[in-house]
Parts: sequence; structure tokens; C-alpha cells
Amino acid sequence: MQFWDHFKRDKHLIIAHRGARAYRAENTMSAFAYANGRCDLVEFDVGFSRDGVAVIIHDDTLERTSDVREHPEFKPPYSVSDYDHDMLKKLDFGSWFVRDDTFGTIKLGTASKHDLLELEKQTILTLEALLIYLKSNRMLANIEIKDMSNTAFDDHAAASVLDIVKRMQMQEYVCISSFNHKYLKQLHDLDPNIVTAALQEKSHPEDLVNYLKKLSVSSYHLDIEITSEALIKELNEAGFYVNVFTVNEQKDIDQLFKWGVKSVFTDFV
Repeated sequence: MQFWDHFKRDKHLIIAHRGARAYRAENTMSAFAYANGRCDLVEFDVGFSRDGVAVIIHDDTLERTSDVREHPEFKPPYSVSDYDHDMLKKLDFGSWFVRDDTFGTIKLGTASKHDLLELEKQTILTLEALLIYLKSNRMLANIEIKDMSNTAFDDHAAASVLDIVKRMQMQEYVCISSFNHKYLKQLHDLDPNIVTAALQEKSHPEDLVNYLKKLSVSSYHLDIEITSEALIKELNEAGFYVNVFTVNEQKDIDQLFKWGVKSVFTDFV
């Protein structure tokens, strides 16, 4: 069995983008726990600490989603890959969410400030720890490998992620995506059975269908800004699953599903 076999062909899927990030701090255990039972699968990002630990974080730097500025031992530009995992574990990745209320959910009362303050400190997650949680809760996931170009991890980021997925015996429960399409080719060479997806924004590669076939991906994950009904139809007819990010308006979700999109990534679940 492969990843997409877990879903009926005609089922529309809701993907929790970085966990339930409108209600909990993104890419933290609290976000994935909140998303559990509220979505069909979760999406998260994987980068690497200086000592090569695969960690769950979207940005290349630590400022936006941690209290790194309160720790004088960390220095600008606060790059994730400049610090060992043990150092990163000192940081709080949850308190900023209450302070910033980025999605206005605390102000609206759809996210409880009391409940958020009662949460334990949210430390940086490792890929291994998150997969253990997902496996124990029978949750499926989209793993995005961040573009590690110009870092020491570029050549083996894909292999490292795949190795952890296999050690956790999660091959059939994950789809692995990246904006760096080189990683997708590497994954296919390492394991032709692993399900992969090409991420794309701003514009499409030329001769898109043949391009995706050469990558050996099963899915195309594209920004809503470059999505059209005609394109979705073309990709569906070519046998690809089309999954669109980031879609937070119900009218847009309804329209995309009507057009034939398989899944939408959303911050609200």
C-alpha cells in the first residue's frame, strides 16, 4: 500500500498546514495534537540543526517562531543550522503565538488564551519524535523538506529524511514534498515506492505534465495564486493528484474541490 491508497479516490482532503497553526503555534506538538481528528492529514516542514538532527521548523531562522532574542548565547542571523539540537531545545517555540495572535483567533475567542497559557513549553520537535506521535495516533502526513541549498545538508537532506521515515516504518503513511525538485529525484532513486510531490509557486515549469513525469512524482502542490480550473483538469487527466496551498476561505475551498482538486492546505481546521 502507498500513501494515496489510504483515501478513496473521490474523497476531498483537508490538510492541516504546519499543524493547526491558526489555533496553536505552528510546527509544535501542541499544533499537531490540536489537529488530530480535525483534518485528514497534517503538513510540516523539516530542516536540520548544525549537528544534523532533522527538526520541524518552517523558517531558515529562529526569530519569528521562538524566543531566541531572549537568549544572549544565540546571535544574529539566528540561523537554525548554526546551532546544535541541544542548543535549540533551550528555546520556547510556543509563547510567541499568544503574544502575536497572528490569525486573530485569540481575539475572536476561537483559540483560548487560558488553554494556550496552560500548555507546557513547546520545544523544537525532531522528525523522529513527530513521526512516533503520528504513528501512535494513526495520522498521515505531508513532509516538506526545506530547501537546504548553500548548506552542508543539501546533498543528503532527502536521504536523511527518508532514512528516518523508514526507521519509523512510516513509508506508506507519508508523502514527501519539496520546492527543491532535485530532492524528489533523489528520493525516487533511493526508493521508487516512496510517494513524492513537487511544490511550486509563482509560475509553472514549462511542459508541466512531462516535467512532473520526469520527476516521478504522484502529486503537484501549487500555490492558489497560480491555480486554474483548466490546469487542474489537465493534471487530473494525466493522473496527478492536485493539492493547493494555502486556502483559508471556505468559498475558495469549495471552488477548488468543484474544480477537481484532491486536497487543500489550510491554517484553519
